[in-house]
Amino acid sequence: MNDNRTHSVLMMKPMRVERTYTGGMLLDRWQGKEPAADGLMPEEWVASSTPSRYAPDPTTGLSRIANAELEDILLKDYISEDPAGILGESHYRVYGENQGFLTKIIDSDKRLNIQTHPDRTQSKILFNSDFGKSEAWYVMGGRKIDGEEPYILMGFKPGMTRERWEELVERQDIRGLEESLHKVPVREGDVFFIPSGMPHAIGSGCMIAEIQEPTDITFRVEKISRPGKTYGEETYHQGIGYERMFDCFDYSSYTEEGILEKTRISHPERKLENQTILTPIVNAEHTSFFAMDRIRTEGRWRLENRNAFAVAVILEGSGRICHQGEQFRICRSREIFLPCSQEPYEFFSDEGKTLSFLVCYPPERNTE
Repeated sequence: MNDNRTHSVLMMKPMRVERTYTGGMLLDRWQGKEPAADGLMPEEWVASSTPSRYAPDPTTGLSRIANAELEDILLKDYISEDPAGILGESHYRVYGENQGFLTKIIDSDKRLNIQTHPDRTQSKILFNSDFGKSEAWYVMGGRKIDGEEPYILMGFKPGMTRERWEELVERQDIRGLEESLHKVPVREGDVFFIPSGMPHAIGSGCMIAEIQEPTDITFRVEKISRPGKTYGEETYHQGIGYERMFDCFDYSSYTEEGILEKTRISHPERKLENQTILTPIVNAEHTSFFAMDRIRTEGRWRLENRNAFAVAVILEGSGRICHQGEQFRICRSREIFLPCSQEPYEFFSDEGKTLSFLVCYPPERNTE
């Protein structure tokens, strides 16, 4: 419980995570790693206290602190020392030590497996988890792969039934599976909200910031194969069997216009003082599960964090964060955990530079 300690800015170490698909070259470049190359580590989990499901190392997915006096301590362990003080009393009363969301940076050079995730009711019954896996995507950029522009697949086209879907999966009719979903080209700045149960796949060439409920429960419908690696059936149905896996798909169908109306989020910019622009990426109008803002400033931006914590990740530029008399340097790809605090966090861009970053908030961010 809260022992009245004060907490300040926590700079985080990178946490790259192995997945069943490949990518990561743009992620390497963004993080300043050379030579940049695609491989099996295409995801960065940002200030995470959510472990990767089925990873051999149980700490995979768990971020470590970079501050000198706390170096290499797991963020999850740090939070457990004073969860109410770090996460906020109201958040702790509802969610305990769980952050309630997870942010990832994803860079794919192949289309991901067509998949879905359970909602909260199904997750509780099937996995004893309080969270499903609804998610929102902010497109950071991308690249052409084999001449094709970045795209996503999502939502069933009209005419789909469970029986038809099961048949396509049983036959492993990959073309039929792909053509059952809407293919939507994406570009930098696009935002989509994907509710639990909706079939989807991030396409090749996408670099996406994803905010999601804090689980790693994914149902996959395409058999995966690569040299030297055999995937067990749990990779697909997560141990619950195919019948219950198919129960978790939402078989609602949409026209092309309907799927965009369902998933695409518009986000008008708001000009603030100090040469700052705030863009709400996803907020309470779209979901109560999490929220995300994009901030661009050539001056100063202040975050009031009295009732809950937040997580920030720097997209571009450089500057500093000031809090309780301390200063912390920030630059592209840096991840920051910002504990609940009665003192504001102030972000400053370097002179003549634009500092661009995402700020991610827990469920019901305005709960008192």
